[in-house]
Amino acid sequence: MKEGSLHFGKERGDGLKGHFKVRLLTLIKRSLPLFVLLFTSILLSSLWYSGKKHEEQLLRRALLTSLETSKVRLSEAIRTRIFAMKSLTEHIQSHLRAGEFDRDLFYMVTAPVYKSFGGFRAINWIDRRGVITWVYPLQSNRGAVGKEIGKHPRKSVVETFDQVRSSGAYSITPVVDLFQGGPGVATYFPVKNRDGSVEGYVNGVLRIIPLIETALAGKVEGNYRISQGGIPLVSTGEPEGDVLETELSLKNLKLLIQVWPDNELVAAYLGTHSIWVLFILLLVSIVLSYAVLQLQRRYVDLKQKDKELTESEIKFRSLVEHSLVGIYIIQDGLFRYVNPRFCDIFGYSSVEIMDEKGPRDLTYPEDWPMVEKNLNLRLEGEAESLDYTFRAVRADGRVIHVEVYGVRLIYGGRPAVIGMLLDITDRLNLEEQLRQSQRLESLGLFAGGVAHDFNNILTAITGYASLLGMKLKDRDLKDKIDQILRASDRAATLTHGLLAFSRKQILEPRSLFLRSVVGDFEKILRRLIPETIELRTDLGETMPVMADKGQVEQVIMNLITNARDAMPEGGEIIIETFDSVFDEEYLSAHPWIKRKGRFTCLSISDTGEGMEDEVKSRVFEPFFTTKEVGKGTGLGLPTVYGIVKQHGGFIHLYSEKGRGTTFKIYLPVTEAEPCETERETVSVLSDGTERILVAEDDEIVRSMACEVLKERGYEVTSVKDGVEAVEIIRERKDQIDLLVLDVVMPLKGGRDVLEEARGLGYSGGVLFISGYTVNAIHKDFFLEEGLNFLTKPFDLQEFLRKVRYVLDSGSDE
Repeated sequence: MKEGSLHFGKERGDGLKGHFKVRLLTLIKRSLPLFVLLFTSILLSSLWYSGKKHEEQLLRRALLTSLETSKVRLSEAIRTRIFAMKSLTEHIQSHLRAGEFDRDLFYMVTAPVYKSFGGFRAINWIDRRGVITWVYPLQSNRGAVGKEIGKHPRKSVVETFDQVRSSGAYSITPVVDLFQGGPGVATYFPVKNRDGSVEGYVNGVLRIIPLIETALAGKVEGNYRISQGGIPLVSTGEPEGDVLETELSLKNLKLLIQVWPDNELVAAYLGTHSIWVLFILLLVSIVLSYAVLQLQRRYVDLKQKDKELTESEIKFRSLVEHSLVGIYIIQDGLFRYVNPRFCDIFGYSSVEIMDEKGPRDLTYPEDWPMVEKNLNLRLEGEAESLDYTFRAVRADGRVIHVEVYGVRLIYGGRPAVIGMLLDITDRLNLEEQLRQSQRLESLGLFAGGVAHDFNNILTAITGYASLLGMKLKDRDLKDKIDQILRASDRAATLTHGLLAFSRKQILEPRSLFLRSVVGDFEKILRRLIPETIELRTDLGETMPVMADKGQVEQVIMNLITNARDAMPEGGEIIIETFDSVFDEEYLSAHPWIKRKGRFTCLSISDTGEGMEDEVKSRVFEPFFTTKEVGKGTGLGLPTVYGIVKQHGGFIHLYSEKGRGTTFKIYLPVTEAEPCETERETVSVLSDGTERILVAEDDEIVRSMACEVLKERGYEVTSVKDGVEAVEIIRERKDQIDLLVLDVVMPLKGGRDVLEEARGLGYSGGVLFISGYTVNAIHKDFFLEEGLNFLTKPFDLQEFLRKVRYVLDSGSDE
């Protein structure tokens, strides 16, 4: 019984265990669809949520890119016009300081800027009182003329203008209602005289709405709005949903830029993913494979959008990497990023700079305190942006000048500075050349002012000394008179040298061959050099040039003298002439050539000592000389420079220490036929009985001229100014054979006297005399055709010969 009972109980326990396993497997099988559905739902829900978030991130990144694009394009549009106004102001200021600024010049230099840059309503000249004096264009802005900025109805305009007046720096207004009508902004740039005082202001008026629309049209994804102080200026709709915004700040101009997605952008990035996923969740047991396929397709679509966004970022990076300006990011005292142009400017590779060098390593030591101060101001938020220049040091040790514009940003969660850097070394060099040109112009004005009075004095000294020399019999006294005349000649040479260098000599140009000038002058040149120096010429066939023969001879003589002094032990001088043609390609390879065209070259070479680089850089400076005291005035080569420049040519100097020197003079060719005969053929002095009227304001020169003419038998009447001269001509024009007129006289100058004399019917000869004249009888110091002119100081023989020549010629024309 017991065994049976035990057996039965064992079988029953095994059966219960098997039944439980079966029930468990059945339950699992029945619940499997629910588990699969639940698992699939959770999985698909997670995928759906992740995809939605990714799409939203992509949409936001697209909006951020659109926001930054809007800010960059709008900032670039405004800054481009500010830089244009800055360049225009500097151009006007240089003319103002040269004494050449007036309304016509203002219109002339303003028109190209107005036409080249869209968005301008007007460009105005505001005088120092703050009154709009000139406007361009006048036709559409006539209503602004005479308006006073200080009485503008908008307080912000008055405040901006007051800032410019007090600081002496440019500024820009907020958006205001313009005098000419409509909203816009105005820039004010002060124009200063040499002493720093403000002469006036260049005022650029921009139409803000067309400028914004042009800058952003077709370039911004989604909707956008540009506003100031809550007032919309340009808007493509009402902001809604996820609105991103940033501020563009330029001085007083602060614009709020807002972007938000439009229907097209939302559809492109968000699509109909949610609907599909919900549908898939309902039919997951039937169309699971189809849902997976849809997810795969959606994933591919997202990948494509991500790729497009990545390509957009690559384009933006390419823009930075290929920028013509250096771009950098500074954080913790080190450069965290620099673009290739930045590396080119400093001569380092990016590996050598990024995370290795800081601003101090590239800054000229004396300028570091200023740079450090400006960096700290930006990092500490005390200055939103700064624009300044300083000296930097390249990898090769060369010092350059750079201009930077930097702003503060958060980079990697911490403060940093991002900025743009320009190498302005070449620009500063050009500005220095302009200043040098202005200094030379000032020297020319000074020389002209001195020349007029000084040459009158020299004329009197030379004339009376010559008269004494002719009358004295005592040999010792005649020797002393000769010394006076030689000293006067040296003084006259100095004055003429200054005028030649500053290009204020009056030229009498004519068509001639340079080879003929050299050939005619060769005998004189050989007398200038010792027998230890050989003079060789290679005078090729050349085109004619328009030049003053006497001035060309002066150039040759100065260069030959310079070559002679460079060869105290003897050597060789070679003079050559040949034609040259310069095109654009040749100019790009030879920067010392100033312009393209056809030129005749006069080359003078020597085998002398040569020059060092420092000497070569200064040889054309007035009064610079390497000769011993008393052996050179320092005006020989500057005189050459001035004469060549006045003829529209240029000079190329090549020299090496110990290997000689070559000067090449290039003069533009002319189509005019050369005239090989001299204009004046009278060479023998003769007396006369003609009637001469002398008009000269300097009493001593007037008395001397009258005395020498009377001694030669002429009948002379003299007056001290042009008004008296005209009265005498009016009374007895038929009794005067020759007018001797000083060009510069009080009340009425010599040229005005001639014009009135011709109007009164005077038909006799005219001889102008002057030590210096600005523009009365010449154009750009080229003597007008048909006029007879004698430069002071002159000796009596030259004066009498010229008088006789004009009388024998019949008239001045």
